[in-house]
Amino acid sequence: MDNASAVRLADAVVARMAKLRRSRRQVHLRGGPTEPTMLKIERAEARSLTSKTLRKINVGLDWAPGSAENIYFAAGNPTELPNRTGIVVGPPGVYVDVETITALITVAQEIGDLAESESLAMQAAADRLNATIQPLYARYVTQLLEANRRQGGALGPLMTILGPFLDRPIDPARDDEEDGLYRRWLAGMRLNIDESTRNRFEARLTEASA
Repeated sequence: MDNASAVRLADAVVARMAKLRRSRRQVHLRGGPTEPTMLKIERAEARSLTSKTLRKINVGLDWAPGSAENIYFAAGNPTELPNRTGIVVGPPGVYVDVETITALITVAQEIGDLAESESLAMQAAADRLNATIQPLYARYVTQLLEANRRQGGALGPLMTILGPFLDRPIDPARDDEEDGLYRRWLAGMRLNIDESTRNRFEARLTEASA
């Protein structure tokens, strides 16, 4: 693009940043280009911006999609979005595929193993990571075991991941003891449970398959 395009964009960006009272760093943290790129844009030195960078400018400056492109390529004007006064809370849950969960569990285990030979701070961080993701993979493992139990199948290669999860002692301070025992029962592990608990587990499995 010629110098005029870069100057137009620079003027519009500088004016918008001033209006929003937003620094380069703040623009970047809101999804905009990096600080060095923003500096080049403000100085009208950015003459070969990619479509990705232009989209980021729109996001970081609360412009409607296509605004930066309109300025840069067509000498047009940007469309300002309404002020965003807070964070919009997303849906209560998202779908996560099996491959992602498997990779997450594997990485967490690797970090936990490495942390054993590192500082106390590293060990604490690994423990927090494990505690944070545990509810995610606990639900996944439970559903996987339920399906396996119903169909009479084998866990196959996933046992390399499920094994350590099922073998580790149940910690009442952070685990749901009932859920922990239920998963072990689903996996066919020998448990010292009473008839009442076994009946609850049978009913839970039946309900899960309904």
